[in-house]
Formats: sequence, C-alpha cells, structure tokens
Amino acid sequence: MYNLLVVDDEKYAVEAILSCIDWASIGVTGLFSAYGVGSAKEKLLANEIDIIVCDIEMPGSNGLELLEWVNEHKPNTLTIFFTGHANFAYAQQALQLGSFDYLLKPVKHKQIADVVSRACEKLQQERDKRQYSERYEKYAQLWETQKPLLWEKFWQDVLGARVMMTEERLGQAIEAYGLPIEADTRVRPILLSVEEFREAFSKRDEEILEYALLKSAEEMFLESRGGCIIRDASGILFVLLYEDEHGMDPQELTAVCRTYMKASSSYFYCRLSCYVGEPSTIGGLTGTYHALLEMEQSNVAETEAVLLLRDHGFERGSSKQAKEPANIDWAEWTVLFESGKKAELMERLNAAFKELAGHPVTNESLEAVYYLLLHMVYHVSHRKGWPAKEVVGSKLLSGEGSATRSLPRLKSWAERLLTAGMEYFSQHEGDHRANIEKVKKYIGQHIRDVNREDLAAHVYLNSAYLSRLFKKETGQSLMDFIILAKINQAKILLTESNQKISDIGDSLGYENFSYFGKVFKKTVGISPQEYRKRYQGIVG
Repeated sequence: MYNLLVVDDEKYAVEAILSCIDWASIGVTGLFSAYGVGSAKEKLLANEIDIIVCDIEMPGSNGLELLEWVNEHKPNTLTIFFTGHANFAYAQQALQLGSFDYLLKPVKHKQIADVVSRACEKLQQERDKRQYSERYEKYAQLWETQKPLLWEKFWQDVLGARVMMTEERLGQAIEAYGLPIEADTRVRPILLSVEEFREAFSKRDEEILEYALLKSAEEMFLESRGGCIIRDASGILFVLLYEDEHGMDPQELTAVCRTYMKASSSYFYCRLSCYVGEPSTIGGLTGTYHALLEMEQSNVAETEAVLLLRDHGFERGSSKQAKEPANIDWAEWTVLFESGKKAELMERLNAAFKELAGHPVTNESLEAVYYLLLHMVYHVSHRKGWPAKEVVGSKLLSGEGSATRSLPRLKSWAERLLTAGMEYFSQHEGDHRANIEKVKKYIGQHIRDVNREDLAAHVYLNSAYLSRLFKKETGQSLMDFIILAKINQAKILLTESNQKISDIGDSLGYENFSYFGKVFKKTVGISPQEYRKRYQGIVG
C-alpha cells in the first residue's frame, strides 16, 4: 500500500484530485495534500510519501525545484508532473531530473489514476527487488556461516565411506558446497589424539577445551596452508591438509605437530599425540583414515609423540578414486554385514557377481568391488570399536594384488573377507562390555590415584581409544565416571566414619581441600559439611 502527496497552489485542484479518484482500487491508502513547495517539504519530512503528483508552475519555488530537493532527501519517491504549458524545456528538465511522468493540463482524472497505478507497479517491482536482495544477502551470510558445517559433513561422509565418492559425486559436492578443492586434490590427514586431560574436568569443561583445541589447530596447521579441521563421526579431531604436487616437508610438518602438542599441554591441560597420514586422493582417503585409526588403537607404548604412518608399517589405504558398482547397494550390504546376516549377504554377493559375469570384466570393475567391500569392512569394524586388521586379518586387508586378478578370485576373497568379519563380531560381541567392567572394577580398587593412562594399560588399549569406547558403551565419559565414583565413595566415608573431611578428600586424590569441596558440591548439590550433617547416622 502506498502514500500519495498532491501538490498545487490551487486548493480546488488538489481537492478535486483527492476526491474524484478511487485511490484504494489502485493501491493508494494514504492521501496527503500541500499548497506549495515549502508545505510539501514539511509533509515529506513528516510522512513516508511514495508518490508525488505535483504542478510545475507555482508561486515562489516551482515543482522542478521540489524534485531536485526530493532527489536529494527522498530518492525512493516517484514524482508525476502536470502543467498547463506545453513547454518542451519543462518536460525535458523534468525527465532529466528523473520524474516518473509528465502530463499536460487539462488532465482527466482517469489519466492521473492510470499514471499513478503504473507508478505503484514500479514501486512494487522495486520493493520486490529490494526484498529479494535483502533475502539473498541474509541467506548468503547464513550460507557462509554454515559452510564449515557443510564441509565437515562432506568430509565425515568421505572418511566414513557413508557415500562412495565417485568422480561425478565429488564434482557435484565441490560445486554444491563451495569446497576450496579440485577433484584431483590430494589430502593429508592428521589424527589429533587427546590422550589425557591432566586435571579432572567436568564434561562441559572438557567440551570447551576440545573446542579450544580445534581452534588452536586451525591457527597452527592452516596458517599458511590450505585445509580444514574436522571431527569425524566419533568426535575424533582430524587435520586435513590440501597438498600440491610438491607435498610438504615431513620435518616441517613434524615441527608444527610438536608446537601444537606443546601449546596444548601448556594452555589446555592435556597430553596428545599426532598421527600423520600420507597424502591421498579424496576417493582413497577412507583407507588412510582407517589406517590412522588402527595405528592409534594399536599404540599402547608411546605418548605425546608424532607418529608417521609410513614409518610404522601400516597400509596407506587406496590411492585410487572410488568407483561405485551399480549392482551393489552399499547401504543395504553394510546393514547386513553389521548385523551378521550372513545368508542374506551371501545371496546378494552371489547375485552381484552373477551380474558382473554377464558383462565384460575390466580391472576397473574388479577394483571397484574390491575397494567398496574393503571400505565397508573398515567402516563397520570401527563403528563396532575393533581394528579391521584384528577383525579380518592383515592378509585379507592387503590382498588387492591377487584378489583383483580375476572375477572368481575376487569372489573367493569377498566371501572369506565378509565371513571372517561376521564371525569375529559374533565371537567377540561381549568383549567390549568385559573390558568396560574391568575398567570400572579397577577404578573402584584404585580410587585415589586412578588415571586414564593406567586404565588403558590395564586393558591393553590406547588411552584415547579407551575413552571413546567407554563413552560409546556407557553413554558417560570416563572422567565423569571417575569423578562420580570418587564422590560416591566420599558420601560413604562422610556418613559412615568420623574422618576429617580434608582427610576424606585426600584419600580420594583431592589434595586441595577447597577443590574437593567445590567438586563435591557441583556433583551433589550441597557441600561435604552439609551432607555429613544431614545424613550421618541415617545412611547405612
């Protein structure tokens, strides 16, 4: 809806225009009048005027002078002139100043209504453009803020092999997400493994520190390099460096890792190690990613170390771009493999190979099936918390040379691979729970001096991996469980003994009395003194 101002020194002419036209029918709902340029300026300053219908010839300042003022102070207002003189100079000057239209008196009311209606249409178009531009800018800004999340989701899909990243899909993703990479970009992954926080932090505090670790990694690793920092689906922090054909000097990379580890220890109270992978194509990144995970899980001896994948005898993973076989449903096969439905999976395997046999067999088609099944084993093994090398054996994981020589060899390898995996999962289904129970028991027996490193050594697991496994199996962080175990023991001692509260805290590893009181109150809701006063003699 629009506001209209009629300006003329003849009052009757103003009133006739205002009263003789059905303004509402053409979108004008606000009507204003002025009897000279001075009065018109006051109305324009006091009200939002969209359209001016103005006589040019008026005593004192004329309509053209008013238009000059409007252009400076109200540039979005449209001006329509009418005059009794067929003077081309007037018309020319009015058009040069940007008037919307120019009408000669006598002017019929219908003419005015038609011109004003066209002015309303133009104003609506301009409003639509402004609204579109504003919406576009809003969503463009939102898109920019969401880019890191979209990029992280893309890399999570790549690392977890949730989607087989074919050349076509990769090109589509790069364009859709605005990824700063090319299809042939080589990526070097670095796993940042938080081994232990040196102090007992709450879950929220640990999350804040983990966020700080991520931002610090961005500053140190990406200062002069292309890449991104992400968390995988399990929450593990990864640096992904985009490398050119010259690659990166290993000594320089090791130095950056050590600088980051030192800063993390000094500022974020944690010990961590860096596991450095080899550059890979995007399609082959899944293999390197799983090799790094297995390298971390297998490391129970070295802490606060920079460990290079190439120096520790691990497979580098595929360097080839994945090709998705049309006759294999990745999602369905993964579910069947994970749930141990061997008969159904073998039925689909036989059908897929029968279809493959009906077409010309190429090295590319054999490799496509080989890498899809290999990625599936890695993906499911790590979802279940086992190293793939332990699940199916290193021989089956490194069998590309012989497995892809012919279709029968590949089928035999696939049957052995999938069978070994499902049998392992079935036989070791309760092992994780057994390890978690061992950890809980050890915590109870060593409540005063328990730490994550000792717990990991007790069950022969990497400390960072143990923390993730504990959270996966119990839904509770390992540190939260330790804190709760200490506080529960404190409750017993407070109600069933007469030990000094400071001695109770010390017996649980809290040498600082005030810190013990703070942790107790944060966990229980009241101080140790209040708890003893309220419950001693009642509990037990």
